[in-house]
Amino acid sequence: MTVLTTYLLAFHALFLGADPGVLVSGDPGVQPGEWLLIENLQLQLNGPCYDVAFFQDDILFMKSGEEVLHRVPLSGSGPGNSQPLFLNRDISCSPAAISFSKDYSKAYCTRALMGRDQLYSEKIFELSIEGKQVTGLSQLPFSGDPSRNLHPALSEDGSMIVFASDRLPTNGGLDLFLTRRTTAGWSEPVNLGQLINTSGHEWFPFLDRRNNLWFSSTGHSGYGGFDIYLCPYNEGEWGRPMNLGTAINGPQNELGFSVHPQRELALFSRTWLSEDRGAAIMISLNVEALDAAEINEAAARDIILLIQSMADPFTGSGTVTEPEPELEPPATGDQDPVVFRIQIISSLYENSFPTVLIDGQSYSTYEYFYLGSYRITVGEFYSLDEANVFRTRCLDSGFKQAFVAAFRGGERVTDPEVFKQ
Repeated sequence: MTVLTTYLLAFHALFLGADPGVLVSGDPGVQPGEWLLIENLQLQLNGPCYDVAFFQDDILFMKSGEEVLHRVPLSGSGPGNSQPLFLNRDISCSPAAISFSKDYSKAYCTRALMGRDQLYSEKIFELSIEGKQVTGLSQLPFSGDPSRNLHPALSEDGSMIVFASDRLPTNGGLDLFLTRRTTAGWSEPVNLGQLINTSGHEWFPFLDRRNNLWFSSTGHSGYGGFDIYLCPYNEGEWGRPMNLGTAINGPQNELGFSVHPQRELALFSRTWLSEDRGAAIMISLNVEALDAAEINEAAARDIILLIQSMADPFTGSGTVTEPEPELEPPATGDQDPVVFRIQIISSLYENSFPTVLIDGQSYSTYEYFYLGSYRITVGEFYSLDEANVFRTRCLDSGFKQAFVAAFRGGERVTDPEVFKQ
């Protein structure tokens, strides 16, 4: 793997008792703030799924165009070294939407099922792992309701699962819920509450070896798109969400944070919607800097504590988005007129990008399902000329594949006659 970008991240005196601006023993070119490295891995993430995750000593990702989970060794993260996650069954789900037991004998994954209304809805399943093969496939009882249930995160001791769902009660969008393993099976899920959940989306939860909760959200005050947050676990409760700060989060989408269970490594992905691509990003210890500084304390070499020390203090609850004004249809007498929208990108998951930025302004999106993917559109126009003007703005904002799509009654219209105005 090649280091494309290295951030020098200061580690607070809370653990080290050292001034990050003072040189220490060892290599005089090493600063005490150089404890963590952030690397772009050589994985091609071109959609419709952009997140990544750990599996043993491999990294999970979805090959572009195949929609099947692949694994690639940590020691050689190029896509040419990859192989399917399991040899006897294709697993088609988001990499960060599958979780494994500590001994890798069980897996919990998200699968999309077709409902009676001919719409897909995600459910959570359990599988058994035997070497490089899987057996059995059983849906967890609590995910049998009509709601969406996805992104299961299993605790290290196997006693609880945190997952995303739009079930009731909800704060809006996808909330995080908790279910516990009991003698009778998995308990009825409980909403994690308004301290964690917002009117936006909370998803891709992850529980580390201390049961700290990491997740991505659009609803808390952040730096743009999905940001990654941490809720420290203490005495059986999760604390307030803390943003991981500008070293991790930015104006793009940061998704699927996880920590390796045995190694001092962390992993997440960053997506650029306007370019339909993502980057797999690894965080690791700068062992050479720690050795040179003669810092050997366990806390100083614990990547969870190091990253936690970077997090911003809690800055408030979710942000409020003003609703866009509803457009009045033209007075043509047509009770179901054609509406033009600008299609900008596709995604494997429903409601994955509820808002986008066009010319620095946030717009709500409208999506529809077509040929195995959710197509994301923005804008609503009754005039083709107005739609084309807005398409130009989308192109100028970096959405190079933007085009005008027509809809009637919420359904895509492909008749070329509707574009002759």
